[in-house]
Amino acid sequence: MTINKKLLPIKGHFFLFNAGTAPLVPYLSTYARQLGFTSATVGLIYTILPIFGLVAKPLFGVIADRFKIQKTLFILFQVVTIVSFSAIYFIPENASKASVDLDCGNGASTLRSCYQDASLIDQCKVTTLSKDNSTAICNMKCDMDSPEMWQTVCEHWHIPRYCYNNVKSIKYTANINEINEIDDCVDMSSSSVVLDGYKYSPKCRNDSGYVNLNEPCSMNCEDNALANLINSTKVNMTCEELMLNLRLCSYDLNALVNVTTGTESIGDCEVICAIDSPLVIMEICESWNADKAVTCKANNVNSLPSDLSFDASLLLHKTMAEHKCLYMEVEHIKLSDGSIHYPYCGPKADYEPRLNEFHSFCKIECNNEIVNELLRSSSESHKNETQYTKQFWMFFLMMTISWIGQAVVVTFADAICFNLLGTNVASYGKQRLWGSVGWGIFSLLTGTLIDLFSGGVSKDYTVAFILMFVFMFGDVIVSCYTQVDSTKMSINILADVGSLLTSLPTFAFLLWTIAVGLCTGLLWQFLFWHIEDVAGQSCDGSNYVKTLQGLVSAIQTFGGEIPFMFLSGYLLKKIGHINMMTLVLFAFGFRFLLYSFLTDAWWILPIEMFQGITFGMFYPTMTSYANVVSPAGTETTVQGLVGAVFEGVGSSLGSFIGGLLYENYGGWHTFRWFGYGAFVACGLHVLGQYWLRNKHQHVGMTQGFTNVVRYGQGIDGAAVYMLADVDEDLHSHIIYQ
Repeated sequence: MTINKKLLPIKGHFFLFNAGTAPLVPYLSTYARQLGFTSATVGLIYTILPIFGLVAKPLFGVIADRFKIQKTLFILFQVVTIVSFSAIYFIPENASKASVDLDCGNGASTLRSCYQDASLIDQCKVTTLSKDNSTAICNMKCDMDSPEMWQTVCEHWHIPRYCYNNVKSIKYTANINEINEIDDCVDMSSSSVVLDGYKYSPKCRNDSGYVNLNEPCSMNCEDNALANLINSTKVNMTCEELMLNLRLCSYDLNALVNVTTGTESIGDCEVICAIDSPLVIMEICESWNADKAVTCKANNVNSLPSDLSFDASLLLHKTMAEHKCLYMEVEHIKLSDGSIHYPYCGPKADYEPRLNEFHSFCKIECNNEIVNELLRSSSESHKNETQYTKQFWMFFLMMTISWIGQAVVVTFADAICFNLLGTNVASYGKQRLWGSVGWGIFSLLTGTLIDLFSGGVSKDYTVAFILMFVFMFGDVIVSCYTQVDSTKMSINILADVGSLLTSLPTFAFLLWTIAVGLCTGLLWQFLFWHIEDVAGQSCDGSNYVKTLQGLVSAIQTFGGEIPFMFLSGYLLKKIGHINMMTLVLFAFGFRFLLYSFLTDAWWILPIEMFQGITFGMFYPTMTSYANVVSPAGTETTVQGLVGAVFEGVGSSLGSFIGGLLYENYGGWHTFRWFGYGAFVACGLHVLGQYWLRNKHQHVGMTQGFTNVVRYGQGIDGAAVYMLADVDEDLHSHIIYQ
């Protein structure tokens, strides 16, 4: 076995270019889905992109053939592809923050997110969260449009600074009914107090987690003996046995003798206590349940902020779906100052209407992707916003540039390869299969790595962009050593190509190319969408979907493309180009019908063996046919033209029609209808080729030549042919030309 060093660089290009595009190109449609674009939008993008290829391929093909700068343009557009692909990574997601309702009542705060229809709730994700004992941290910004809501924040959430920050003291009347001497201090307690005209029981909470009451107070009592005992001394507000006490530790023992002690009522005292913290007034108001008191009402209502921002900790295991709504309980919240509060809401007092219950509308973003996806899908179910945002145009621009770059590189690579092969056209598949090797290895590896480095349904595609850059940069280096043989330039490129397009066999070939392009467009853009939808029917589908997609690419290449490309020259000689064209359409029809009946995503793997016929044989058939019939000096132009018809017309229409059908009817119906269409196209191709063959015989065409290939051109620019190793399906076409 010997190594053809002349062909080694082009093999290296096929391998590295496909190894560089494999980590990204198969996943770009699902990446667009994650950015927030719908299937119709993605279909529209992939409808327009091939149109740019339709223009770019023949345009730059003509420029390259005319000025003989194939290698320069070949390397330049590789660099363009690297830059545009890299820019896609920095495009932010199109999806905005989700919105939820924050309800506070019955002792807890709950996030409520309702869908337009109950069927839209992903029960698998809800089940996954309900089995998760961890918490999710969500950044929330909630509308606070009423004083009652701020009152709840003050009283029940233990966030007093918004409501009591201007309260410097509290004044109330205490009915002193008991005096005890304890530890050299006198404790005075009361069974009732009057605050702002309302009577309350002066309870307090001295458990851990509550504010310690130790405020200095002045007292003015009706009872003379008690007034003499206190005199002008300050007493301290304290909490003993869950009741408010006033403690006096500096007093005259003789004055204490004259004071009545025990449990009988001694008299009322006016108490004025200094408040050094809003937490103290909050504790008093909550303990006394003094909602009606003016002192406990919100101050400066007009100066309160219109929203409240905090980080909420969600208890995932308490996630539940009921009717059309999703519910998640908030355990605690953390403010910007680092303080932690528990947003519990007690029952409303009888005098307060139920309409005053806490109910706020909030923007939310969580560190748990499953939670984010559930909340976003709920918000989006009520929206009908345009998809044509800044992110869309950025994505579309970079995709356009990258598509043009890839289109030119692929076209030039095929033309350069055929140029290097000369008359040995049958060996093209053996060169091109190295591209499939690179594609199969790194599409599988990328899918596995994406799953490995991602959590939940939302995927991290960073590794895909890194692999793309490394291998594409290596391709640029290898391509610098690729030899581009100089061929004789056609005197009139456009005239030669134009004459080629006037023949019926060529027209039939282009129609076949369009039909295959329709099927390929659907396959390229929406096969991975369909895999995600099928996998999404099981609750653990998101854990392996990228790995499965990588396996699909691997089987397509190693089980399908590589063996068939290796044998493509032999098979084309035995079966013939025309028969192979028919077989490709039939295989597409059967393949699509199998997709339409999928219920288990893993069953897609054996179906991918059809890739050997639908691409492994299609691509060599298309490119070799185009190379053989192209006049000398127009190889790059004709390859560009055929590639442009395949992608710019066929793949473009397939993406557009497939996107519309997918959005309205789903993947199962879309693939089924495309499968029926492929069978119809297959039948029409058989009838068309039968008619063309009979017509050629009718006009006296010679049918005995089985080995004809383009040799060069005559003085008048017409193509000249010689006998060579080409299958019999081409001979009548060539003579007809």
